[in-house]
Amino acid sequence: MHVLAIGTLTGKDIEPHLPAEAEHVNKLREEGLIRDVFLKADQTGPILLLNDVDASGASERLASLPFITEELATFDFVELITVAEAQERRRAQGAA
Repeated sequence: MHVLAIGTLTGKDIEPHLPAEAEHVNKLREEGLIRDVFLKADQTGPILLLNDVDASGASERLASLPFITEELATFDFVELITVAEAQERRRAQGAA
């Protein structure tokens, strides 16, 4: 399963924490958790696409990010499935 982690900046100064955040994000990329990193077009927060995790696991794995520990951002988590997975679930429910 993939998870979309939608961040919202809290308004605190993020500049002093950017290097540590980038380092931590890169580590999670290397581990395979983070697939892609985006910034909202209005620059109000980051958006992360996460691999092989559910919303609860995503929250736990990202809890040590500096933006979270320093209360610079909050995240909402949206679990994603592929269209093929959705079709398979519908088929399985119809068979039950």
